[in-house]
Amino acid sequence: MKSVLKWGQILCLVLTSYTIQAKTTRGAASLEHQDEPLTLSEMQREIRLQHARELLGKYYKTSAVHVGENIGKINSQIYTWTRERLPKKYKAQYKRIAQTIIDESMKREFDPVFVLSVIQNESSFNPTMKGSLDEIGLMQLRPGTAKWIAEKFELKYKNSKTLLDPVENIRIGLAYMDYLRDSLPHARLYLSAYNMGKRNVQENMDRNVWPKEYASHVMRFYIEFYAQIKERKGNKVAALNHREAAGG
Repeated sequence: MKSVLKWGQILCLVLTSYTIQAKTTRGAASLEHQDEPLTLSEMQREIRLQHARELLGKYYKTSAVHVGENIGKINSQIYTWTRERLPKKYKAQYKRIAQTIIDESMKREFDPVFVLSVIQNESSFNPTMKGSLDEIGLMQLRPGTAKWIAEKFELKYKNSKTLLDPVENIRIGLAYMDYLRDSLPHARLYLSAYNMGKRNVQENMDRNVWPKEYASHVMRFYIEFYAQIKERKGNKVAALNHREAAGG
């Protein structure tokens, strides 16, 4: 049996050698079920797994993220993680925020666990977080960028205070990530562009320099989230085996 790579090994391999598939593959997973309509849960699962493969490439199957194939629905876990990480002041809104993560992830074809990872890295789930360059909220958006993206995608945006609404912040943030994903050919690049801007990433590419620090931080959280799921599943199996052995 192949040993499972630790997240640090995976990050090193992914960030140095993996080339992402062409964007024309987005949505292709649904073709596996083209003879019969997918249920909502099946659609969510297909989108989640496809994005996970996009992020990890050939290292997907040996990563902790691969455990996601054994999960039909991940929504309850998204709710739990969101509730656990929000500040006390916002815990009463956790269902609204978690459902936005789930809905917008499906709309933009992202793994919701990836979205949690970006939020964790950007703001540690603090909806009032403000950065040194005027970034605001859960996904740390600058007002100018948010205004432009909101106009482009026809999203709600009045002024910078809009970004203090966790739901609107997530909607605009994921629309921006979606825009970058369609503009750049590699997961590391669109992740880096979210942090440093598309133009800066392109200038780095012109010098044959591929930024990796920001992407590696996000991917660390991504793999750690799935490692928690894998550990919990392992504990459940062990407990079940123990009960069966005791009963026998």
